[in-house]
Amino acid sequence: MATTKDVAAAFFGKLVGGDFAGGFETLSDDATWTIIGDTPLSKRFTKDRLLTEMIPMLSTFTVPAQMGVDEIIAEGDRAVVLANVHGVGPHGPYDQHTYCFVLRVTDGRVSEIVEYLDTCAVETALVGSKIVRPA
Repeated sequence: MATTKDVAAAFFGKLVGGDFAGGFETLSDDATWTIIGDTPLSKRFTKDRLLTEMIPMLSTFTVPAQMGVDEIIAEGDRAVVLANVHGVGPHGPYDQHTYCFVLRVTDGRVSEIVEYLDTCAVETALVGSKIVRPA
């Protein structure tokens, strides 16, 4: 049976290669993906909602987001994936120089993902707004 690190590496290998459908096939049927923050993408997605809500939003990029994996750390049923991504959203550049995914693997499939990212960067690239703090 594949280790947690192997499952995480296979999942992100598909995402890095642009095979989102293939990556989503490695999710368990009841998988959830939570994006932190308060942006148009920040919510807890079920597997079905990933395909109907997240992918359409990401497909608006004028230069598709290219992800890279920097490191995978795993212990037990958890994996931490340190990554980066660069692309151009409909409202400008999208650069996440360092961000993190925390995964849970159950029965050889990804069952939970929590994504920690620069929410200002994603909001600016996707919807053109940026959080402005009072002086």
